[in-house]
Amino acid sequence: MPKQTDEGVRFLSYLTLGLLAASLYIFSSYLHYILVATVLALCTSHGLTALVQIFERPSLPSFIRKQKLFISSTILTLFFLCLIFAPLVYFVSETYSQMQGVDLEHVKEVTMQMVDKVVSFTDSIPILHKFLDSLKAEGFSALKGVSMEALYKAVNGVASGAGGLVVQIGWILIFYFLINLNGRQILAFAARVMPTSFDHEKYLYRECTGTVAVVFYGTLFNMLAQGVTFGLLMAFLGGYNAFYLGVLAGFCSVIPIIGAALVYIPVIAFELVSQEYVHVVIILIVVWGVMGFFIDNILRIIFISYLKRIFGFEYTMNEILILLSILAGIASFGFWGLIIGPSVIALTLAAANLYSSQVHHTGFPEEAEIDEKQ
Repeated sequence: MPKQTDEGVRFLSYLTLGLLAASLYIFSSYLHYILVATVLALCTSHGLTALVQIFERPSLPSFIRKQKLFISSTILTLFFLCLIFAPLVYFVSETYSQMQGVDLEHVKEVTMQMVDKVVSFTDSIPILHKFLDSLKAEGFSALKGVSMEALYKAVNGVASGAGGLVVQIGWILIFYFLINLNGRQILAFAARVMPTSFDHEKYLYRECTGTVAVVFYGTLFNMLAQGVTFGLLMAFLGGYNAFYLGVLAGFCSVIPIIGAALVYIPVIAFELVSQEYVHVVIILIVVWGVMGFFIDNILRIIFISYLKRIFGFEYTMNEILILLSILAGIASFGFWGLIIGPSVIALTLAAANLYSSQVHHTGFPEEAEIDEKQ
C-alpha cells in the first residue's frame, strides 16, 4: 500500500509539472504582463488589505461586505487606469496632433539660434569655442538635410511605440484585477506547495512587498509631485501648454538620474534664445531647489515614512542597491523593470538570508564531523 501511494504521488507530481509547463507555453505571450501585474499586486497589497477592511465594516450593507474583495480590486484597477492609462493616451494623442502642425523651417531657425547662443558664451575659452564651432557647422549641415517626411516617420514610430505601450497597460490592468481578486487563493496554494515553514514564507513575502512598495510609492509620488510642480511653473510663466508639459515631466521623472531634465532643459534653452533671463533663473530655482532637492529628498522620504507608519511595511535593502536594481531592471525589461528589478533582487536577498540562517544553525557536514572529533 505505501508503495502504491508513493507511485501515485510521483505520478501526480509529474502530471502537475507537465500541465504547468503546458500552461506556461499557452500563456507564453502574456507571461510578461502577468509578471508585471503580479509585482504591481505585491506593491499595492497593503492598500488592498486596507480597502477590504473598510468594506467589511458592520455598518455597511451586506451585499457590499460580501463583495468587498471585488469592489476593492475594482477601485485599485480604476485608480491605475486614471493614473497611468488616461495621461498616457492624452500624451500620445496630443503629441501626434501637435507634430502635425510643426513648421520645420521655424524649428531649424530656432535651433540654430540656440546653438549660436551656446557657442557665443564660450568666446573667452578658445579651445572650447573652436570645438563647439566645428560641431555647430556639422550640426547645421545635418539639420538642413532633415525633411518633413523624415519627421513624420519619426513621429509615427514614436506614436506606434506608445500605442503598443497602451495595449500592454490594458493587458496588465486585466491581469492585475484578476490577481487582486484571487490573490488570497494563490498565496494559500503557494504556501501549501512550498516545502518551507510559515515563518519563512511570511519573511519572504514581507521583504519582497516592503522593498517593492517603497520603490513603487516613492516613484509614484515623485511622478505626481514633479509633474504638478512643473505644470504649475509653466502656467505661471505663460506661453506653454502647461498640462502637456506637466504630464511629460511626470513621466520623465521616473527615469533614473536624468529625470525631468529631458523636459526643462529644452524649455531653458528656448527662454535663453528669447532672452528671458529672469524666467531662466526662476526655472532653475524650481527644478533644482523644489523638484530636485525638496520633493525628491525631503517630501518623498516623509511620504514613505507616513505610509510605513500606516501600512506597517518594512524593507532592509540598501538605497544604492535599489537604484542599481532599477537601472538593471529597466535595461532588461524596459519601463516595467522599474519595479521588476527591485522585486527580484529583494526576493533573492531574502532567500539568501534564509539560506544562510539555516546553514548557520545546522552547519555543513564537514563542520559536524569536526565538532564530533573534538
